[in-house]
Amino acid sequence: MEKSDNRSVQQAVMSLFSPFIDEIVERISAKVLSVTVKKEPKFYTRKETADLLHITLPTLARLTKDGLIVSKRVGSRILYESEAIDEAVKKQVIFKYRRG
Repeated sequence: MEKSDNRSVQQAVMSLFSPFIDEIVERISAKVLSVTVKKEPKFYTRKETADLLHITLPTLARLTKDGLIVSKRVGSRILYESEAIDEAVKKQVIFKYRRG
């Protein structure tokens, strides 16, 4: 009989605190999501991008020229945003060298 009393007490406590727990979970989730959304974009150099994609620099230049990967020019440097690299990979573009 004590076990059933314990269970009913546990259920009563859970039903009493459940709305508070749900509210706490919602607030924590919102804070975590707001921090991850405000993340600064990551940029890679030409060499780093080529290494990530396992391609050569001339192939990367061709892909950029063809518009398959978007680059940004900062001064004299060409940088690639991580999202642009992810987009190119998601499109499952074949990055092979092509002959003339």
